[in-house]
Amino acid sequence: MKEQCSKSFFSRLQREFVQLVDEFQLRQAEVKVKASALSPEDAIGATKRQDYVILKGKERLLQASVLGCKGQAFTGSQGDFSGTLEEVLALPLTDDFQRAVYIATLNAVACYTGKADKTIHCRNDGPELCAQQTAAYFKENYGHARILMIGYQPALAEALNNAGIPLIVLDLDPANVGQTKSGVLIRNGADSLEEYIAASDVIFATGSAICNATIDTLYNAAIPLVLFGTTGSGATALLGITRFCPESTCGRCQ
Repeated sequence: MKEQCSKSFFSRLQREFVQLVDEFQLRQAEVKVKASALSPEDAIGATKRQDYVILKGKERLLQASVLGCKGQAFTGSQGDFSGTLEEVLALPLTDDFQRAVYIATLNAVACYTGKADKTIHCRNDGPELCAQQTAAYFKENYGHARILMIGYQPALAEALNNAGIPLIVLDLDPANVGQTKSGVLIRNGADSLEEYIAASDVIFATGSAICNATIDTLYNAAIPLVLFGTTGSGATALLGITRFCPESTCGRCQ
């Protein structure tokens, strides 16, 4: 259940993250955090499809390592970060890169503390196997719901559309907006979001919405929210949000 209050998504998440760090007495520990952009090949390996956004170079997967556990976050920004967990908690989160470092680190800490386990992106056949499970997942859990997909993910969108599930897809990439791909029209995610939410039964959103700061409207919507991908692994665990990411792998085993 979502907590009903006027605070922003990040206000709630920061509070929960600090509590988790204090619970495990990590605040004063000499924890080194490093996040570096993974190449597409390192991130998802050799996939059958070549239309994933990471393969086009428009997003990168940052990876943080904390006490031997790893967490990831998609971002359009580039760069490295090295510091302590205390310094990560103090980040002002004013830009996409800071939020990505924060979220990747949170995911690694959630893995270390046992709050989340599948914090690493699936590779090779994983994306296709994930897509094959998508339609059945929504039919089983939400019936014949009208789905609002936030962030075009080609394999997932195609699977839902082919299953005859009512689907609206929103994206922020100008190269996608207005295009029809695999029978799915991709609409502008910057326009009429509230109207699209009102016309839908469930939101199916990329975890990247956390890093690009578009998450508040989705999180506070009156309909269920399901996040897909590894970016939201820690946040979904701490805030009780539903997550769909069946083929992701354990951050302890990397």
